[in-house]
Parts: sequence; structure tokens; C-alpha cells
Amino acid sequence: MSLPDDDRLAANHTEPDWTDQVTDLIVDSVDKVRAKTTGPLLDFSRAGVLALVALIILLPILVMVIVGMVRFFNWLLPGGIWVSYVVMSVIFLIIGAVLWKQRKD
Repeated sequence: MSLPDDDRLAANHTEPDWTDQVTDLIVDSVDKVRAKTTGPLLDFSRAGVLALVALIILLPILVMVIVGMVRFFNWLLPGGIWVSYVVMSVIFLIIGAVLWKQRKD
């Protein structure tokens, strides 16, 4: 006895389709391999790009701050420009000594 067309369609939809299962298995396997191989590489390259952008932005700001400090000390302190250089040298020496003391052996 044969099933009516509606019953056959209903029976086909309840059975799992092996082609969908195999396709899902392949896609999941490829995604896992991609996550383990190119995932860390993409993270590393993203970090490199962000570091480069930060360097491009912060380096001119640092130069302008140092120039501004030299000009400020030149305006503030009596004497020639050499006084400003001495003050800046002492400031950088103190910063370097503090950082050197905090290093880990």
C-alpha cells in the first residue's frame, strides 16, 4: 500500500538528511582548523596594526611635549637655554632611575 503524497513528504521531513549532517561536519571541521591556524595570526596582525597607529599618534605628541617643556623652562628660569637642558636632563634622569629600580632581574 502506498502513502499519499502528503504523508510521504511528512515522512521525509522527519528523517535526518545525511547530506546535511556531512556538510555540517565538514563546515565545523574547517572552522576549527581555521580558528587554530589563522585565528592567532589575525590577532597578532591586528595588535601590530594598533601598535603602529598608536606609535604614529603618540610620537609627535611626545616630541611636542618635550619641546613645550624646554620652552617653558627657558621662559621660567633665568639664564640661557642650557639651564632648561639641565632641568630636563635631571627630570629624565630621575624618571630613568625610578624605572631602573622597578625592573625585574
